[in-house]
Amino acid sequence: MSKKIVLKCFFCIALASCLLSCENKAIDYGLDKYYVEIVTVQSATVFLSDAGNKIIATSDDNERDYTAGDRVLLNYTLIETSASGDYNVRINGSTKIPQGRITLADDSTIQSSAKEPILLESVWLGSHYLNMQFYFDYKSITHKIGLLADSTRLDSDTLRMFFTHDINNDPPGYPIRAYLSFDLNDILGDPGKAHPISVQINTSDYGNKVYTFKY
Repeated sequence: MSKKIVLKCFFCIALASCLLSCENKAIDYGLDKYYVEIVTVQSATVFLSDAGNKIIATSDDNERDYTAGDRVLLNYTLIETSASGDYNVRINGSTKIPQGRITLADDSTIQSSAKEPILLESVWLGSHYLNMQFYFDYKSITHKIGLLADSTRLDSDTLRMFFTHDINNDPPGYPIRAYLSFDLNDILGDPGKAHPISVQINTSDYGNKVYTFKY
């Protein structure tokens, strides 16, 4: 039986006044248009969008301490698009978000794992990442978050995955917004094969919901 490994995440609350979406939507309040999306760090000034475009910081007033491969929630204003399709941008703000690994588990482990509800805003695929945006009630103790893949069905048509959430005896607190990315590459390889996956998430408003994707 595969041992369940949980990801202990400290979720960041940052850019609260402007981070309205993680799906690369332009926001315009009549002053300046900006974009917000989850990207992967390439270097100190270069980021890679999940769509494959390079985002290059030509103007940046923010100090960052990121490592190549980190996932970052990036707020930027587009200056110009190069002939190669890269974006030259001004970075307005950014914050590192947690990454989690998918863990193989048998049915017994999956059934016994804690699955406390979250208020899910969105879940989507981007490149080889499963991204989530949600709220959960938090007071002072770090919650345990994980994603379990059914090890008994790796060869089936659809890979089943289950989002786990253990409040870890955290007392009642207040809702905070969280962002999270899971790297699917280790277990599924590179995307593009249209491999079906399903993700079961216990939501506070709709109960257990199953979200299906083609990877």
